[in-house]
Amino acid sequence: MRRQIPARLPIGTTIAEAREVSLELGGTPILDGVSLSVRTGEVLALVGPNGAGKSTLLSVLSGDHAPDRGEVFLGGEPLPHWSPVETAMRRAVMLQQATISFPFSVADIVAMGRSPWYGTPRAEDDENAVRAALETADITEFRERVFSSLSGGERARVSLARALAQEAQLLFLDEPTAALDLHHQEAVLQLARESAAADDAVVVVVHDLNLAAGYADRVAVLSHGKIVADGNPRNVLTAELLTEVYRHPVEVWPHPATGAPVILPRR
Repeated sequence: MRRQIPARLPIGTTIAEAREVSLELGGTPILDGVSLSVRTGEVLALVGPNGAGKSTLLSVLSGDHAPDRGEVFLGGEPLPHWSPVETAMRRAVMLQQATISFPFSVADIVAMGRSPWYGTPRAEDDENAVRAALETADITEFRERVFSSLSGGERARVSLARALAQEAQLLFLDEPTAALDLHHQEAVLQLARESAAADDAVVVVVHDLNLAAGYADRVAVLSHGKIVADGNPRNVLTAELLTEVYRHPVEVWPHPATGAPVILPRR
């Protein structure tokens, strides 16, 4: 069957959407009637305490988990409309952990991100896309190393590069900063901002509320499988809401230079 290669969507277009999505895993409700839109030109941060459903929502939006109830749309069509390859042309995913059983080099793994474009005119860009992804993720210097020899932070950057090499307009990042040092944490979120400025859509799961406040255009706060707030970080990340959701007193001030919320637990 002929694959439908996506055209770039203009800024402000809803590229992905969950409508009244619910999901149980092992008999435990994880998501409960969640509706959320993802738009091009935006960084959308998913935040909330452990077990709130952030990563599960990302996996449902990306098509890695099918919801028990509700619908998920990608590029204006229900997700099942697209074949797996067509889905991969439209969205790329960086997971929390990547397990590679074979001794692939870093360059080999990043090149795997180009597989959706095999046999299409865009395959001519494979070499340039891989080189650019290695440079952006700051891993060119160990492109020939075996993946299993890398540290946790280095592996995370390889996973990011693989997703970037895919060159999809929608990028899902599941806790991309968890294993990274300060410099690379900031670099990843700056990359998300630059991608959104180029009309991509970026959905990022983060635990660091200050990273979400500083880089996201929108923040969706999850608690017990529901979205309890969704909007501009300055409106959403309030001391009252965060204290309730995280069950710990939280203080919020505006940053003196940017006005973005600065969030600290009360000690």
